[in-house]
Amino acid sequence: MRSRIHFVLAIAAASLLASAAAAKQIGSSLPPAPATLATCGPNDVTAPTAVMITCNGYISGNLLNGKAANILTDQNILNAFPYASGWDGKIADVKASTTKLTNGLLDFGITLKGVSILAIHYGAAKGAGGPGGESTAFYVLDAAQGINQFHLKYAAGFSNASLFVTGLPRHIAATPEPATWATMIAGFGMIGMQMRRRRKVAATA
Repeated sequence: MRSRIHFVLAIAAASLLASAAAAKQIGSSLPPAPATLATCGPNDVTAPTAVMITCNGYISGNLLNGKAANILTDQNILNAFPYASGWDGKIADVKASTTKLTNGLLDFGITLKGVSILAIHYGAAKGAGGPGGESTAFYVLDAAQGINQFHLKYAAGFSNASLFVTGLPRHIAATPEPATWATMIAGFGMIGMQMRRRRKVAATA
């Protein structure tokens, strides 16, 4: 009786070990879980006199490689910024680009002035100090009177960067919407009616 129990236990143990080995083998063949991307922020790209206005990212992939599949994405992101409206999305038309850092600082080789729009791509190398996975972020910042270099929060993971435009004015006059125009015209009409009414009252007095 005892030997039968030992035999059953031995079979159960062998089955458990086989199941564990199979599960381990299946687990090792699965693709790695996608990296969780960071959210862009005001401390990603900094310089003593620069002011971050807005950003968009991090977006999965290298959107600065000039491939046709990425051009539309670039165009949509940049045209969502009021300062870059109308940009065609072609990397060939950028103001400057670089694939290296100078002493750990981002340097396009030109002086940035006023509102400037740039994008930074980080590689997916494990432990490279990037924001997570292979990703790209877009930034609008005010470079004030002139900045040559920027400090990157994720400098260790840097891959390449593009400067789309620089030297834009900080304040761009917005074109009123049709509804705003209608409200303004109605307001002027009411003011005109009030002035007429007052003149009539003054004339009859």
